[in-house]
Amino acid sequence: MPLGKHLRVLLVEDNETHAHLVRRHLQKAQLSTIDVQRVGTLRDAIDAIHTDKYDAVLLDLSLPDSDITETLGRFIDTTPNAAIIVLTSLNDLDFASKLVLQGADDFLVKSDIDSQVLVRSIRYAIERRKNKVQLAQYANQLEKRNEELKTFAHTVAHEVRSPLNIVSCCLTLIDEDHHDALGPDSVEAIADAKEAIVGMTELVTDLLEYSQVENTPSELCSVDMNVAFQEAISTLKHEVIDASATVDCATLPTVNGNPIRLRQLLRNLLSNALKYRDPHRNPQINVAVREQESSWEFSVSDNGLGMSPQSTQQVFAPFVRAHESTGIPGTGIGLSFCQRVVEGHGGRIWVESAEGSGSRFCFTLPRPK
Repeated sequence: MPLGKHLRVLLVEDNETHAHLVRRHLQKAQLSTIDVQRVGTLRDAIDAIHTDKYDAVLLDLSLPDSDITETLGRFIDTTPNAAIIVLTSLNDLDFASKLVLQGADDFLVKSDIDSQVLVRSIRYAIERRKNKVQLAQYANQLEKRNEELKTFAHTVAHEVRSPLNIVSCCLTLIDEDHHDALGPDSVEAIADAKEAIVGMTELVTDLLEYSQVENTPSELCSVDMNVAFQEAISTLKHEVIDASATVDCATLPTVNGNPIRLRQLLRNLLSNALKYRDPHRNPQINVAVREQESSWEFSVSDNGLGMSPQSTQQVFAPFVRAHESTGIPGTGIGLSFCQRVVEGHGGRIWVESAEGSGSRFCFTLPRPK
């Protein structure tokens, strides 16, 4: 706190003796730059904040017109910019921690106050409040930018997919109407172009889904992971049949989450296991769960190609693929999407793997309280 700056402090204290001691401590500090105004009720404090601008508030919780458990909560909404230092007679760290979590910038036990402690608390509280206000502004700006990016991504996806669909339809018409007149090279070129369009459409769709995954899902409800698994595997039934895969699933628990995102999470992990299968053996995929102290640990294991230790460290990054040169289709977004979903639900995700020995993708989700 720069001592050259004139600071205005609001003292909210109904006890004359305590108010006198606080004033005396500030006078002992010999800081002529601090102007203190005192009120004795919460109502007067709120009126004062609305009338004048203060840098810091020394707030006693035991006021005649407010319960001790409600004073801070009622007051804090009225003063978003002033630093709030709670004055309390309780020397209780748990209680003090709750005050800070509730929004106080500092707390002082009245019996421990002296000039140095009081001035230091005011100085640090003002800095903390300043940082809080800046962080809140940055968070609001970031949220606004994220919303703009989501809108932009949705618009771009629509604008790109529409012409891709048109080009695909035109190629199909050319192939159907003039197939006999086309040479082998032309037929192959059309097929390659249509395959490239499918890949491009898949990439656009994956990017759109990735951009729309919230860091913290807004719509949470009870999700039966057995239902999520059945819905996910049903969308992959043709892939399972084509690969002659065996998919086993344990009885899964119910969690709190976004049902759409959790279904997509399981689908991506199951799809990944089917894509990166070992060509020399039929895929065996197992979905399991373990109960932890405060979470569920899910796993999707396979007997596929596996990956190197280096790949396990990078595989969740966007556009990174463990087997780039194998010709396996994919955009490199799927596992990044999984990571965002899991972390958005308060969990973590990792992979255990070795080349030629399959992979085990694990993720945790908090247990409902």
